[in-house]
Amino acid sequence: MKNKSRANNLVAALKQRGIDVSIADFLLQKQAFDPELVIARYNEDISWIDRLSCKRTIYNKGASCGRKCHILPNIGRESHTYFHHIINNYDNLSDLTIFTQGDPFPHCRDFISKVQLIIEGGLDKPFRTLCDWVLPIQELKCEYWPYDCWPNLVPEVAHSLFGEEFNRPIWFGAGAIFAVTKEAVYQHDLEFYQKAQEFHDTNNDGYAHAFERLWPTIFGE
Repeated sequence: MKNKSRANNLVAALKQRGIDVSIADFLLQKQAFDPELVIARYNEDISWIDRLSCKRTIYNKGASCGRKCHILPNIGRESHTYFHHIINNYDNLSDLTIFTQGDPFPHCRDFISKVQLIIEGGLDKPFRTLCDWVLPIQELKCEYWPYDCWPNLVPEVAHSLFGEEFNRPIWFGAGAIFAVTKEAVYQHDLEFYQKAQEFHDTNNDGYAHAFERLWPTIFGE
C-alpha cells in the first residue's frame, strides 16, 4: 500500500500549497492503485520480475521456474491464464492488474519502464495496452496470422460474447500485454468470463489469438 501512502502525502502537500481540492482528489484517485503483475509463463526466463517492486502472481505451464507459482495445464496460451486469474479472483481483484506473457520484450521493448511508471503513478485510463504495435480491425476481418487459415475466428468469438450484431471497428495490441483496472473488469459479470474460458476447453490454442484481438473490446475500449 506504499503507493496509496505516497499519494496521500502528495495530496496533503498540494492542499497545503492551496491547490484546488478537486485537482488533489483527481491525483489521489489516479495514484492510489495497488497494482498486481500477473505473468503467464511457459518456459521463459522471468528473472526480469526482480526489477519490479509490486505484487506478483506467476502462473506456470512449463518446467519449474524456481519460484512460487500456480501450476496450470498447458492449454490456451496466455488468454487461458488471464481468464483463470480473473475467474478465480473475481471478488478480490487488485485495484489494477498488469497482464503479461512470460517474455514481454519482443512485443513491449520498454516493458520494465512502462510498468514502473504505472507502479509509481497509476493509470490514466481504465485499460491501456503496453504493446509496441497497435493494429486496427475493420468489420471483424482480421488479416493477421493465423487468419489466412481460420478467417472466421474473431467473428466466432466476438459474436458469442457480444451478440450476433456486433460488427464495429476494433483494435488490439499485438502481444496481449496490458494494464486494466478492476472497474473495467467488472463491466462484465463472472459468467461472461466463464463463458469466454469455455473456448479453451476445446484445447485449441487458436482461440487465444482471437482473445488477443479482443482484450481492448472486452474491457470497454
